[in-house]
Amino acid sequence: MTPWGPRFESGHPQIDAEHKEFFRKLGAIEAAIEAGAGRERIVELIAVLQKYALVHFSREETIMQTVQCPAIRENCAAHRAFEARFEGWLNLLSTSGSSVTLLRDIQRESTAWIESHIEHIDCRLRGCKRGEAVA
Repeated sequence: MTPWGPRFESGHPQIDAEHKEFFRKLGAIEAAIEAGAGRERIVELIAVLQKYALVHFSREETIMQTVQCPAIRENCAAHRAFEARFEGWLNLLSTSGSSVTLLRDIQRESTAWIESHIEHIDCRLRGCKRGEAVA
């Protein structure tokens, strides 16, 4: 997993703190998989990540709307797509014997998505100030 760094900073302290928490949660999933934790524990960590994402997405969308960030529509669409992907993973986990390979795939895909999303969409908050949008 890529360590947190300046390239992921959005310029908004609350959003950056929440993004750092994403990295911690993803790291916990990765560590649990590497340590050979049981399926139930890993699925629990994935479900916690999903719940956290839902709360964060809502808060981030509100902030982007408040500061009139031009990336708001793109951000909302990306969030809905990721939420659907998460639902699919959780359904798959509940209906299958979820192998370590599947758990690793979920962890890798969610990590890659979150890192890319933060860097390419959320960081567009850098140019936004309350009440004015900067392209």
